[in-house]
Parts: sequence; structure tokens; C-alpha cells
Amino acid sequence: MVNVEGQKRKGRFSAKIAEYFELPSDVVLNLPRLILTGDQQLVVENHRGLKLYSRSEVCLQTTVGILMVSGEDLNIKLITVDQVEIDGRITRVEWRVQEEEQ
Repeated sequence: MVNVEGQKRKGRFSAKIAEYFELPSDVVLNLPRLILTGDQQLVVENHRGLKLYSRSEVCLQTTVGILMVSGEDLNIKLITVDQVEIDGRITRVEWRVQEEEQ
């Protein structure tokens, strides 16, 4: 069983530490970083795995939920342990918050 309240408390504490020391929150809080270049390229850093891949949709697991990328002629140009580079015509980027584990 997952201690959700303990995880939330740890996250709030880490956020305050990052703010106090002026550290990048994406590094301290283990958050994903998205770099969108026009509608042609998306780089996602700090992902947790590929959930779905097709020419019209790419779904990635992240620490904050599922990142859904929609478009035309999508292509994963690069995938490493913590980075994904998606090329094509990107028309939509959205988050789907994952359900809390019971």
C-alpha cells in the first residue's frame, strides 16, 4: 500500500527547499521538463516510460501523470532512459492525471 499523504508531505518539503535555495524545481522535485519548438518538435526530459506510440499519438508516463502528444506524422527521433524527442506536426500536448493507487 502506498503512503500518499507521506509522499505529498515530502513533495511540499522539497518544493520549499528548492525555493529557499533557488534551485530548479524540475530537478529537485523530479518533474518532467518539456521543450516545444513551434509545432515541429517536442523534447521531454525526465520521463518514466513510453505507454503508447503511433503516427498520431505518443503517450509518456511521468511523475505527474500521463503526457499525451497528438499530431500528424509523429516520429520518435530519440529515446533514452530519461529523454524523448518527438518530431512531426504536433497539434496537442495535454496531461492526464493518473488515479491514486488504492
